[in-house]
Amino acid sequence: MATGEEKLHGVLIVGGGICGLATALALHIKGIDCLVLEKAESLRATGAGISLKVSGWRALEQLKVSEELRKLAVPLTGMSKKNINDDKVIEASYRTECRCVKRSDLVETLARHLPGGSIRFGCQVEAISFDAVARYSVVSTSDGSTIRAKVLIGCDGSNSVVAKFLGLKPVRFLPLWAARGLTYMPDGHSFGNRFLHLLGEGISFRLVPVDDKTVYFSAVQSQLPKECASSRDPALIQQVALQAMQGYPEDVLDVVRRCDIASMSLAQLCYRAPWNMVLQPFQEGTVTVAGDAMHVMGPFIGQGGSASLEDAVVIARCLAKTDVLAAAADNDDDDGRKQAKSIEEALRSYVKERRGRILRLSVQAFLNGQVIVASSELKKVLLRAVLAVLFRGNWDSHGDYDCGSL
Repeated sequence: MATGEEKLHGVLIVGGGICGLATALALHIKGIDCLVLEKAESLRATGAGISLKVSGWRALEQLKVSEELRKLAVPLTGMSKKNINDDKVIEASYRTECRCVKRSDLVETLARHLPGGSIRFGCQVEAISFDAVARYSVVSTSDGSTIRAKVLIGCDGSNSVVAKFLGLKPVRFLPLWAARGLTYMPDGHSFGNRFLHLLGEGISFRLVPVDDKTVYFSAVQSQLPKECASSRDPALIQQVALQAMQGYPEDVLDVVRRCDIASMSLAQLCYRAPWNMVLQPFQEGTVTVAGDAMHVMGPFIGQGGSASLEDAVVIARCLAKTDVLAAAADNDDDDGRKQAKSIEEALRSYVKERRGRILRLSVQAFLNGQVIVASSELKKVLLRAVLAVLFRGNWDSHGDYDCGSL
């Protein structure tokens, strides 16, 4: 791409992951063109798999890709939870739709429905500023380009450059690391259509069927060898996970041994503090954030991906009520001012609608994470009591949510 200053774009999205692509597709459906900047050289699907509850599928229906994706993922019937050191099994049935999809399937499907040229790969955002006179954002990239946009949406994850521009507090880290991967079994697997959650000493293991031959797994550990904590070597990540899983059932160990080694990844779990969901501004002028850039949370209630898809639908619905595509004649001050004001009002409406929803999710995910890392049984008991009071046994009611239509 040539360096220099480009034409003024209507909507610029930073980040070409699930949230960025979903937001671009939602805007496209509403007739709003946008440009997605992705720092990677190709579509990325770090994390291997993603569980989507009915709230996420309702959002995908609005994006018109739900039926394609349903063909790639079996419906899950419930969860089985067990400590590997005893025979007691806790069973729970899912009352609404829940499926696990490959992240690669999800991002490729979203990207395939976008117009050609919507995504610019290998584009690292270096700096962001706001031109108060012209009323647009100015984004500088690593190749020396300057990109101007009427609307800037940060969908660039937990380490979001747009979130930093808005002054959001840095994410916090838990002393937990998740090794994730996918395993394909050509002769089929024996885990049925249930989410399996096994607990061991210092490690918990989650296994979720994708289809009758593929499973997604996540091994969450509280301690890691120093050489592995920041490693991107998939073979080392696999080895350390297997070492920590001593005593686990052989069929579960076999899943990790036989995994697609290229799918293995390791990440320390992080979150935005729930109280920041109340106090922080998620929008300034015509700039806002969505997805993990707005509300990254631990995987403890399985709603991060669905919430990002919800964000996409809501932000497109709000922006569609504006004249974001209208061009002011020769930068007419009055026209430009009115347009900027309508965009700001739309983004405020988006943040207002999403704040309550993500606060509820963040509180529940935060408390569940604190139960895991609590240093004493008394603290664990108190945290579980708070969860029981706040959510009154409706542990999975967060999944039965409808973000509305586009």
